Amino acid sequence: MTVLLRALGLCALFLALPAHAATDPLAQGTEDHEAQLIGWSSDEKRFALRLYLRDAAITDGSHTDPVACEGYLTNEGNPLHGGLVVLVYERGRLLSTFPIYDREKCTPPEESKKRQEAAQKKLDALGIKLDARGQTFIPQFNGPTLTVNQGPQAPFTFEFEERLQGTTTHPKSGEARGTSEQELYLRKGETRQKVLTRKVPFSYSTRMTGARKAALDRVFVSPSGNTLVVLSNEFVANMASRRKSLRLMGVLGWSGGTLKPL
Repeated sequence: MTVLLRALGLCALFLALPAHAATDPLAQGTEDHEAQLIGWSSDEKRFALRLYLRDAAITDGSHTDPVACEGYLTNEGNPLHGGLVVLVYERGRLLSTFPIYDREKCTPPEESKKRQEAAQKKLDALGIKLDARGQTFIPQFNGPTLTVNQGPQAPFTFEFEERLQGTTTHPKSGEARGTSEQELYLRKGETRQKVLTRKVPFSYSTRMTGARKAALDRVFVSPSGNTLVVLSNEFVANMASRRKSLRLMGVLGWSGGTLKPL
């Protein structure tokens, strides 16, 4: 059974629970995430993400490692410490969330198999095919730029910028709060234009030399190359722990030679 679950974890571990119209975890910036795009609809208006909700890494040596659910793997093939959920979007709007299991308890293998079968039916009803994944582009060295070198409009480069507004730090708790204005620019040839902008609140602890940094995380490109899903990340770390929170920055579409938000 463990072999079966490992295969499911790498290929298509999906839900059978009713779809939840929950708050979008990619809008919170408070979890430790990793994500994979697992399928598109044929018209490329809808897509599904597998989101790993990892337990934040403890680095001070004072905690034992959290227990991993037997047989469940991350997208890197490592034991998963945390939870797993599938998110379905229509362009930039969250349609449904499908939890696989949570941190408090490991879902039994038999239940996971049932959830997978039910999930397949739900995704099929939404027109999302798991064999249509497109391509993923990741910046080198977590840098501010990313070049897409395949597709009908390639090559072109994204440039990420962030400005912090109204940051305050509580004198007793050490909690820093503020607003991050994140902008994404497209550079194609000699032309540079802003294609996305969003403001998001943030908070983190400055204790134990705590710090925060935002960056462009990755871009998922649809099979046709005409629709792009942009994720940014916020990396928060101190001497005791660290986490990387993903945020859905936006969904873009090519119309002729112009890239616009969808």
